[in-house]
Amino acid sequence: MNAINIVALTLLLLLTNVVHGSCLKTKVTGEGQAILLMPGFLSDESVWQNVATELAKDFQVHQLSIAGFGKNKPCKHADDIFQHVFTELSHYVNSPALKQPVFIGHSMGGLMAYQLALTPHKTLKAAISVDGLPFIGPVFTRTNDTTIEDIAFQATSISHLYRHATPERLAQISRQGIAIQTTQKDKYQHIIDMAKSSDPITASSAIKTVMTMDLRENIAKLTTPMLLIGAAGGFNDTSQQRAVKNLYAAQLGGNAMATIVMNNKGRHFLMWDQPKWLINTIKDYIKEQS
Repeated sequence: MNAINIVALTLLLLLTNVVHGSCLKTKVTGEGQAILLMPGFLSDESVWQNVATELAKDFQVHQLSIAGFGKNKPCKHADDIFQHVFTELSHYVNSPALKQPVFIGHSMGGLMAYQLALTPHKTLKAAISVDGLPFIGPVFTRTNDTTIEDIAFQATSISHLYRHATPERLAQISRQGIAIQTTQKDKYQHIIDMAKSSDPITASSAIKTVMTMDLRENIAKLTTPMLLIGAAGGFNDTSQQRAVKNLYAAQLGGNAMATIVMNNKGRHFLMWDQPKWLINTIKDYIKEQS
């Protein structure tokens, strides 16, 4: 092993130790341009595994995971999980071991992608949100006129529901509407198991933050290249798919730094439903930023 490889390995070990034992953990594979993969609400790093394996052939892949989601045990900051994870993520992105990484977040991880891209001093090459929006409210109401105040009561109620949920209740909640999550029926149990294993306090805190965070006005200030990959496969009617794309696109406010591409075959977990398409879309976008 030459000196350059030893230095690179040392930096990676230091990078892993930055998040070891905290609210954010990582697993690193591959070499090259760094890509960070963040899962979404109640998901652990396993949801990205098939994509991570393929991307690691050409890139250095960092599979991130949030304490309290899925198989990961909760951290001491479970009651303010989003902010603590984001703070740790910001330090991670700015580590000397990473040079202009690409951050990719799914769902709630997509919200973090916008927030990270909107932080001026971050050294991101680009950010990608996979079916995650700057504001989740319109998903419930189907109109971008929705404000935080409009769904505040709903956010509090859902947060309360999660906080007092047993593992069995978490599993039950995840079963509701599971068909809109993925076209892969063999993945249903995986989603249920991740929810059942998740920490109620962490889930409660996370969902409250997600539902009461609106970054739409800030998107106008975006200077980091940002790609929104939307999933419309849950809608069979082309007019409905068009409406969903318009709803998503409106949240980007026409900023030239933000791009949207929709997939009309896959549902929320695009990494399972349309893995080849998603990988190619990611690769093409990264190439465009070079």
